[in-house]
Amino acid sequence: MRYTPSSENGVAPDLQLRACDFDEGSGVQSWNCGVGNFDAGNWIKFDQVNLSSGYNALAVSYASEVGGSFDIRIGSLNGPTIGSVHFPPTTGWNDYQWNGTPALNHAIQGNQTIYFVSTSGKANLQEIWFKNE
Repeated sequence: MRYTPSSENGVAPDLQLRACDFDEGSGVQSWNCGVGNFDAGNWIKFDQVNLSSGYNALAVSYASEVGGSFDIRIGSLNGPTIGSVHFPPTTGWNDYQWNGTPALNHAIQGNQTIYFVSTSGKANLQEIWFKNE
């Protein structure tokens, strides 16, 4: 079951996705409600995420010894990119830090299928937050 935010004054409240709650994935492993092996070319998908009135930022809790990047896509693996996250390395695979993008396409609204597609490096993911900042 997905959390469905309600809008107040036209601004959607923050929306949390736990990485381990993905609906489908390729090349990843899930443990302790995190996702590992999020390497270049691997992906996770969340179905029916209610983006409500839209979000303009995304934050992600991650750990990575090498850094990397991933795209946020709508509808399919090759669907429109609504944002990209570039993350630096942390001090280890268990050192979770926050990073994200302040430039998410907030015009994408309502129920969406969302893909997080690794484009370089590798990471472990825990929490993903859609935000309005």
